[in-house]
Amino acid sequence: MTDTPMQNATAILVDASQIINKDRNDVYGHVVQDYEKVRTIFHALTGIQLDLHQCLLFMASVKLARLKTNLERDVLHKDSLTDLIGYLALQAEVRHPQ
Repeated sequence: MTDTPMQNATAILVDASQIINKDRNDVYGHVVQDYEKVRTIFHALTGIQLDLHQCLLFMASVKLARLKTNLERDVLHKDSLTDLIGYLALQAEVRHPQ
């Protein structure tokens, strides 16, 4: 039995939720502390000072570029969609950290 497009979309949303609410915190810590490190490293490498929102948007842009490449090859990688949704959703966590 093949999943319907809506079941696939729901699975991607559920996976993204699991990643940002459990898996990523267990592995990397809270998004604010994790992306403060990213900011510091990016600034040291480039001299450009990003805020946390910009760090997450940069990561989302990487996933968008990969999705574009995949779609040009008539392929769709679920992982890229899941990661993209996760980076975008983390914007809310950065805006209102707990």
